[in-house]
Amino acid sequence: MKIRSILLALPIAAALTLAPGLAAPASAASTCEFTRTLCLWENPSYGGARFTVQALNPSVGTCVDLAWHGWGSGRAESARNTASTAATLYTGTACTGTAYQIPPGASIPSIAFNSNSVYVY
Repeated sequence: MKIRSILLALPIAAALTLAPGLAAPASAASTCEFTRTLCLWENPSYGGARFTVQALNPSVGTCVDLAWHGWGSGRAESARNTASTAATLYTGTACTGTAYQIPPGASIPSIAFNSNSVYVY
């Protein structure tokens, strides 16, 4: 019976650690301890809730609809890009419209850009 309980808990734990777009707990609010990841914060200077995103396949990249995850309309006000490639914020929800690039390894304490999607590698 103990084995069965453990097996049932594993998929839940895996889903929590792999789910993109979840806000980080307050203790990790100003850090971006992940590699190959774009971390966005809802306040300038890396404050408030954090949104993390990365592509499953970095050689292809992916477009992430920030609005669908509750991070549209310019909610991202600061960013850190720990990837070796640039991430690009877009005004449209399908990585269309005006672009704002976040260079590889960049930390940007203040973003004044109405982003609704992001392309990451």
